[in-house]
Amino acid sequence: MTPLYYTPKEVAGLLRVSDDTVLDLIERGDLPALRISPRIIRIPIAAFDLWREGFRPRRRRVTISQEPEQTDASRVGAGEELPERARSIAG
Repeated sequence: MTPLYYTPKEVAGLLRVSDDTVLDLIERGDLPALRISPRIIRIPIAAFDLWREGFRPRRRRVTISQEPEQTDASRVGAGEELPERARSIAG
């Protein structure tokens, strides 16, 4: 299976620069990358190849976050009774 992404360390090796230099390029928006989580960054191979050939996409920062759904704790389980075993554990 052909990989679709490079790690910043792999890109640093290909460019013969430090990992920090690659991370700086990503942070400035000069090198296209995906932030999978706060600690995981991946560079799409196709985007890296285009970037290396001189193509510079318009800078765009997209953040996707999902807020946890708010629930009314007083309604959770309202009108329900605990099973006998759970009542004995709950005290």
